[in-house]
Amino acid sequence: MVRSLARFQLGESSNGTRLLAAARRLGDPAYSEAIALFIAEEQEHSRLLANVLQQMNAPLLQHHWTDSLFRRCRHLLGFYEEISVLLMAEIIALKYYGAVRKGCHAPVLELVCDQILADEKFHVRFHCERLHETIARRWWPVRAACWLALSAMFAMATTVVAWDHRHAFIALGGSVTEYLRDSWANFRAAREAIFSGIPFARDAADQIPVKPETEDKSSIRHAA
Repeated sequence: MVRSLARFQLGESSNGTRLLAAARRLGDPAYSEAIALFIAEEQEHSRLLANVLQQMNAPLLQHHWTDSLFRRCRHLLGFYEEISVLLMAEIIALKYYGAVRKGCHAPVLELVCDQILADEKFHVRFHCERLHETIARRWWPVRAACWLALSAMFAMATTVVAWDHRHAFIALGGSVTEYLRDSWANFRAAREAIFSGIPFARDAADQIPVKPETEDKSSIRHAA
């Protein structure tokens, strides 16, 4: 599980410079500010996970092939394609951190997962809302192509994660089958949000405990 967690920590560690610059070029100050806050929260996830790994005496990864593949896919096309790739990662994270929280039996890591999951649920909603604004007004053949592209993108992403982290899911008391089932359920809810405009809401995500702000963030950051 430690090696699996280290891969996710690496994935959360991007500085986001390229993404923020692209967001600013859109000419929407409110959106670019929201992207900056999104990047900051992802970097905070990386910091929290790094602290947990250090407490486990586990080395932090400097590179991994899955992270390199993900970053290359992000940078292949334009801004909204990059947002779509990020959305796939956020959806995958909902099930991954849920599985870690359920199976780790470590109080500090449970707190870290609570914080990350609470953030990721709203990251998914945030990206879905922006993609809805972009896709909803397109001609129907373009919307159909986007529907297929997002589905294919998620199929590839979730398959890579299922294979790469298969041993971790088993060690945590779950299975690859459970991961795929629940991840696809979250993806279908996100896809529905993108094309209908209904805010993303998933039962599994909505069951994430959210502690009062003062207790939650301060206790996590001091513990980790």
